[in-house]
Amino acid sequence: MSDADGDLWLIAIDAIPAALNLTRQPNLDSLGLDDRISTGRIDVTGRRDPGPLLETCGRLADAVFDWWEGTPPPLIYRARSTPDPGRSIAFMQWTPFRVASARRLREAAALHAHLVLRAGFTIPREWIS
Repeated sequence: MSDADGDLWLIAIDAIPAALNLTRQPNLDSLGLDDRISTGRIDVTGRRDPGPLLETCGRLADAVFDWWEGTPPPLIYRARSTPDPGRSIAFMQWTPFRVASARRLREAAALHAHLVLRAGFTIPREWIS
C-alpha cells in the first residue's frame, strides 16, 4: 500500500441490502472469475481479444441488467485475496442504507495489524502511530 491509499474510506453499513451475492467460491469458479474482477488489473495491451474474463464480466453485467429490467440490485463480491469477512458492494442505483462507521484507511489500526501480520501486506511507516 502507498501513503495515497490512506485517503480511501472504509465504510461499514448497518445492514446489507437485498443484493445479488457473488461471494461464494463455487459462484466465482462457475463464472470463471478471479481477483482481477475487483482489482481492475486486466492487461489487454496489444490484444485483439479482451480475454475470457472481460467477456464473462460483460455477459454477467448484461444478464443482471436484463433480468431486473434495467434496475438491478447491488452486487456483493469479494476478491479471493480479500480476508473472508471483507465484502465489496457495487450499487447500480440509489439504495437506502445507514452508515455504521466510516474512517480513512490510514486510521484503521486494527486492520493494519491484520494486513501486516496475517496477510503479508506492508503499510507506510507514517501510518504507524
